[in-house]
Amino acid sequence: MTPRDVRPALDPSLTISGGRDLVAVVGRLVRERAWETLTALFGSLVGEGGMAPAALADLDAAARLVSDGLAALPPPKNPRGEQADELRALALAAAEALLARCTRPPLAEVERRALERAAGLLARGGDHRRAALTYEELGADERAAEAWGALGDLDRMEAALERDARQTAAHRAAGELLNRFEALLTGGDRRRALAAVAVASNIEEAASLRLRAAAVERRLCDGRAVTLRAPAGSWIRVAPLPVEIGRDPHAGLPLRDPAVSRRHAALRADGDDVVLVDLGSRTGVRLGGVRLEPGAALPLRGAGEIALGPVTVLRFEVRGGQVTLEGASGLDRGLRALVGPAPLPFAALIPGTEGLAVTTASEGVRLLRSPEVAARVDGHLIGAGCDLLHGDVVEVVGSEVRFEVE
Repeated sequence: MTPRDVRPALDPSLTISGGRDLVAVVGRLVRERAWETLTALFGSLVGEGGMAPAALADLDAAARLVSDGLAALPPPKNPRGEQADELRALALAAAEALLARCTRPPLAEVERRALERAAGLLARGGDHRRAALTYEELGADERAAEAWGALGDLDRMEAALERDARQTAAHRAAGELLNRFEALLTGGDRRRALAAVAVASNIEEAASLRLRAAAVERRLCDGRAVTLRAPAGSWIRVAPLPVEIGRDPHAGLPLRDPAVSRRHAALRADGDDVVLVDLGSRTGVRLGGVRLEPGAALPLRGAGEIALGPVTVLRFEVRGGQVTLEGASGLDRGLRALVGPAPLPFAALIPGTEGLAVTTASEGVRLLRSPEVAARVDGHLIGAGCDLLHGDVVEVVGSEVRFEVE
């Protein structure tokens, strides 16, 4: 047996120290260029009866010291000589120690980092096949192609390069999609942002973006009306015509009185007038003390009261085609609402919001602003309009006026 075939034994004190502080011991041995001792040290970490196992993060840090130390050496004068063999043995021993500690596939970032380092050490040790397979397991196809090329397997090298090109294109497409999504979202075009993600379902890298889009979609105000918390803390219902009034929670103007029908009455546009209609309620509708026949319509003029059933009374005032409503009695005594043709300006109930209005379409509620007014929604300046989300905070730039979307 030649001297180079004899595996050096570890000093017992070194083994104990290595178990306690592997990184410090490996760092000292690298500085001393004690390559054979390092090979034995890493070998003792594999299998039973060896050194007490170190944490994977410490083992990876120790392997990094070895990798950096080997990279700093000049190439051996004789690639087939004893020194070259010694360095390859060390690289393979460090790689084996890492591979023995990692779950496959890697579940944590520290395992991915350790596997990537192990692949590099395998390549440095001349085991290009295992290096290539490890890189492929990590999805690092460009590095895998280098390893297959070093092995001379051109078919696998080309296949890895093709996968890398596809992955690069997918990453680029996902990045462009993210930028577009963020720009549309912060600018107020929330529905266009969601549509952009929906049509990109073939981009696997966009999975996390689709989760964000789903969270945004759940918050969209998708009815025909919206409730706002005014600066004074009171709640205001804003509902473009036509508006149903009743106990149905999806009504444009929902009420809580159990004597009110689910679909009790409606406010509709009739030319320049806003008319009140009884939708066939059980307990009737009265306008200024006059009971409406089911299906009959009476115009609202000036100011007055609407009685819905025996308890609930709403005071109204008509100005310029808009109707403001306030609860006068019943469970909805604190109700305040603004009803009229869309787009419906907020200023009638929220002073300081001149230039802001709300409109609705089949897809939901949208805030509109005139060009001379700047507004922020959730801290972002918006364009000409913004699809509203539950929880949005709207601020008028240059003033202290702000309100929240319920």
